[in-house]
Amino acid sequence: MRVRVEARGVWTGDPETPWASHAELADGLFAADSGDPSAALPLGDFWVLPGLIDSHLHLLMGGLSLARLDLSGVSTRAEFEAAISERASSLPSGAWLEAFGWDERRLGGVRPDASWLRMAGNRCAVAWRCDQHVALANERAMAGVDLSAQVPGGVIERAPNGTPTGIFIEQAAWRVLMPSIPAPSSNAKQRALHAAARHLAALGVTSCGAMEYLADLEETLAPLAHRGTMPLRVFATILDRDRPLPFTRARALPTTATFRTIGFKSFADGTLGSSTAAMKSHFEDSAGSGELVEHAREGTLSAWMAEVLAAGFSPSVHAIGDRALDEVLRAAQSVDHDHRTRFEHAQTVDPASLAHFAGRTLSMQPFHKATDAPLVARRLGVAREDRVFRFREFVRHGAALAFGSDWPISSADPIQGMRTAITGAALDGRTYWTSQNLTPHEAIAAYTTGAAACLSSASHVGRIAPGFHADFVALDRDPLSCDWLDAPPKVVLTAISGRVIYDAIGATTDSTSTTR
Repeated sequence: MRVRVEARGVWTGDPETPWASHAELADGLFAADSGDPSAALPLGDFWVLPGLIDSHLHLLMGGLSLARLDLSGVSTRAEFEAAISERASSLPSGAWLEAFGWDERRLGGVRPDASWLRMAGNRCAVAWRCDQHVALANERAMAGVDLSAQVPGGVIERAPNGTPTGIFIEQAAWRVLMPSIPAPSSNAKQRALHAAARHLAALGVTSCGAMEYLADLEETLAPLAHRGTMPLRVFATILDRDRPLPFTRARALPTTATFRTIGFKSFADGTLGSSTAAMKSHFEDSAGSGELVEHAREGTLSAWMAEVLAAGFSPSVHAIGDRALDEVLRAAQSVDHDHRTRFEHAQTVDPASLAHFAGRTLSMQPFHKATDAPLVARRLGVAREDRVFRFREFVRHGAALAFGSDWPISSADPIQGMRTAITGAALDGRTYWTSQNLTPHEAIAAYTTGAAACLSSASHVGRIAPGFHADFVALDRDPLSCDWLDAPPKVVLTAISGRVIYDAIGATTDSTSTTR
């Protein structure tokens, strides 16, 4: 059956014919206009775009976070402890209390310690900072951890008397603390993935670049996709980075219309919020200049990147500090002449390096600007503000932008990401570095055609054109002319392969069996 989607305007993503009055689809794909569709999806009051694509998120972690204690809204120790107490009282005996989202900037500049988790009582408790690069554990949780471990690129924080404070930073959090935290059951992971897909659909996200551990892909995500029960397209990047790399297992994962494994990821540094981003100069408000981690620290980044490329995958490297970003750039220049490396975050850049990113793909998260911009002057100093979130400069120098969220580290809402990229608006109500703002067209492209190219799927998703998957969203107002600062558009409908999976307006077709 052929269905015509009728709207006030259809942004196709095709630079030759960017606008259309309608789109036609058949068998889950966009099709050429037949002139005689058998059904219609009337969206005459709305504006249709290709399905939005998140180039970088953590799907399983995001889904699990929907059921975990969210501390992002607490601003005092009393509120922190009250939230811990309430959640602890609702958990069964012996269950760990897992929380995330705290930020010392919202807590009066005070970083919590293990005593802040005392309301968890006798149960193990762990609370991750908002960036997932610092974890706080209580004494019960630390009882099963080797607190004498020395981890390159990580710190187990100690009080002046040598007692662990409960804070685990970077590699200490991931490699020392995390293995002691009980893994969710297979059923819990399946529920989390379905919850994540529903959450993203309500935000207009139809495809994502998911950063996942190989075991989770093998045991949970890939089987769900293979059975056709995941209403979301997933382009997976594997987080396992110890060598030898598991290429054989990666190739054994299924490839379907909704699932494909595209790459491997490494980390070059930490985050600006945790003062662990690797910078060329010292931070203004704390000791040191951050550290390189993993392959970048060991001097093996080029070798790792070459291995990944030779195996037919794309390398993806987390780099937030200007020093880390230059390390990744040098490695890519030495071994990646086809420009397949994805530079994840690229939050600060040395102006002298900008020209070298021509033709390179920058997978950036604009909403990080909304959260991090207010701390830049204090952390980096006014003299280095010209290094942060250089969207316009990257475009001017020929880099390819792909936008995502890093969910659950940040909000998964692409509309909020676009708002920040277009207006420079931050969460403190101010606008920052408006000279770096993008046009609405550029921001939308970064969440559609740009993200599709980043995920090696530019011929399948990201556009409304014959032969592309019929993934689309409907917005309540024209995204190219609306007031993005005070009245950004809202997603009212989301469809994947022509099937409506989120509907806030009660849309119907002449024959709903093909689209609902």
